Amino acid sequence: MSKMQFCKNCVMPNTRPGISFDENGICEACNNYTKKKATDWDERRVELEALCARYRGCNGDGYDCAIAVSGGKDSTYQVYVMKELMRMNPLLISVDYWGSTQTGRENKANLSDTFGCDTLSFSLNQKAGRKMLLKGLEKLGSPTWYYDAAIYAVPVNLCMKMGLKLLVYGENVNYEYGGAQKEETPSAMGIFGNDVVKPIDYSEWIGDGITMYDLHSIKQPSIEDMRNAELEPVYLSYFVEWDSFHNYEVAKRHGFRHMEHEWVREGTIENFNQIDGIGYLINQWFKYPKFGHASVTEMASRYIRAGRMTRQDAVRLVNEKDHKLDQRVLDDYCSFVGITIQEFWQLADKWYNKDLFAQDRYGVWHKNFALE
Repeated sequence: MSKMQFCKNCVMPNTRPGISFDENGICEACNNYTKKKATDWDERRVELEALCARYRGCNGDGYDCAIAVSGGKDSTYQVYVMKELMRMNPLLISVDYWGSTQTGRENKANLSDTFGCDTLSFSLNQKAGRKMLLKGLEKLGSPTWYYDAAIYAVPVNLCMKMGLKLLVYGENVNYEYGGAQKEETPSAMGIFGNDVVKPIDYSEWIGDGITMYDLHSIKQPSIEDMRNAELEPVYLSYFVEWDSFHNYEVAKRHGFRHMEHEWVREGTIENFNQIDGIGYLINQWFKYPKFGHASVTEMASRYIRAGRMTRQDAVRLVNEKDHKLDQRVLDDYCSFVGITIQEFWQLADKWYNKDLFAQDRYGVWHKNFALE
């Protein structure tokens, strides 16, 4: 059996990149969640008010900030806080997925209908996108690397081009859920170092019809570039209470719709997280062969921290569902990039962690770790 270690409070394993455990076997995400209970959120609210006051009305009748959105529950929560509570005039910036859900389209439209915001939707080059998604799978074991890179880079690049100075992101994923960046900070200046989008040597990706012109929109600006543009990117999760289910509860009050009426997804335990795209969810599942955990582990751990689920129930759900790859997700991804199901599994084989899995003579992988 693998020596995989699981948090004694939640169900997150030590294979999550960059995560650390304390001497009691508790992961940093759980410890950080506990720290937040002692945070003076009234004081943080004052800090947010002061931040917004510096930029409110800075462009006259124009936009005084931008918010990076997808249309999901967290996006709805962000826009509610910035537009309704902070009285800002934000421009919403999103990157379109290649295969959005009907619910995702409705939720994105709801941001405009409910809050009265303009939305700038950036649609990537699909010809290059197909090739880059496949390259991401082959070279990095990150099947949605190209879109992930765009989600992070496009809002920053557009803000710098448009002269907008305040850019609002949601949570600091490393501090909230564990990762390389350990410090809680309001500044998102270091967002490109959070390991969600692995750095690449672009020269190795050129060819097969891909040029640097195709990759221009996803290139990450440097911190120096952002400072020279006087851009201030921030994490809203530093200033306001941040909890996935609570964000969902707030979002529902403002027109956000869950997924269950459209699609009940395999390998999940909820109907409201990452519901904007179909094949994009291949990236959530791909954590399983590499790290032995996927969406169910992630969400069950969040539920435990928030006191919404017992660890015993989480263990049962993770063992039952976490390994499942939804057939619709797989079909959509393969159809878009232009490979067969068989070709997908042949590419996936090279990314299975052999410390966690063993392959039988028929090609099927079996885990050699146990969550108890």
